[in-house]
Amino acid sequence: MKEHLPYDDQLAKMLGRGLTSADRPGAIAALKRIGYYRLSAYTYPFREPPSEADIAAKRTRAETFRPGSSLEDALHLYEFDRKLRAVVLQALQELEVGFATKIGYTLGKRAGDGHLKLQHLDASACTVVNRDGVTAHAAWVARYEKLRSDAKDEEYVKHHVLHYGGEIPIWVATGFMDFGCLIRLYSLMDARDRKKIAYEFGLRGNGADTLYRWLRALNILRNNCAHSNRIWNRATVDVPPKFATQVAPEHLHHLNDLDNDRRQKIYLLIALTAHLERAVNPSSTWAWSALPTQAKKLGNVGGMTLENTMGFPDGWQELALWRK
Repeated sequence: MKEHLPYDDQLAKMLGRGLTSADRPGAIAALKRIGYYRLSAYTYPFREPPSEADIAAKRTRAETFRPGSSLEDALHLYEFDRKLRAVVLQALQELEVGFATKIGYTLGKRAGDGHLKLQHLDASACTVVNRDGVTAHAAWVARYEKLRSDAKDEEYVKHHVLHYGGEIPIWVATGFMDFGCLIRLYSLMDARDRKKIAYEFGLRGNGADTLYRWLRALNILRNNCAHSNRIWNRATVDVPPKFATQVAPEHLHHLNDLDNDRRQKIYLLIALTAHLERAVNPSSTWAWSALPTQAKKLGNVGGMTLENTMGFPDGWQELALWRK
């Protein structure tokens, strides 16, 4: 177990590796506010390339910092990322609510308990058995019941327990489902219903499969935003595949032109968020106001820009996706 370090020693450790700071009191205040390891994540891009010893030790960067690197630049990245998370989460929450509403309305037209009865879903998808010997639908129901139990003190849940014997229709139940639960339910719905919802998000053809892959990746981003994890230069672990051009609208076609390196960066997910959020709320200004305003605040920090660290294409603001 590592020894506990006082704040002065934490700062000394950073400065001893070549990082500079013109404001010692401000640096100590930042360590008290943010914490050494969370802040260290934003100093990491300023480290020297790995030496042979670093590579042998499986380190991707050296312990020392590039000349001219400052703690103030790392704090700029931290503040940029913190505000970017808030902006992105705002759009993802609106998308989540809109998606829940579409599922509740579409499946509710079949039956109030359509989420619990296989005859209202895709039986072949629901009966796939996982490695634990449990069907996909049974596993989903277990998660659903846990969320329902967690929401037992919500007024709308207590109302249905009191007046309807605890029977909660799908258009109400979506209120306590988290994004992951909703996405999994979507994958179990009747193909016609999935296609209908995908169509409402502007996707054609086999758009249901494409929408599912997009939402699955966006759920990871949403969770990182909600838990204050770094997102600005985080590699995407579940990169959505390229789509057929007839599936998605033209303003998204440039995403297929991104090379593999850029596809693993956050621009791809931010662009998908912009499209889906606007499908939920056509009057939204997020894509041409809130997101660009924050994105431009990165500027150029030690040679790091939107284009070379976050996957934004050159001239991105001129693309149709980011215009009124």
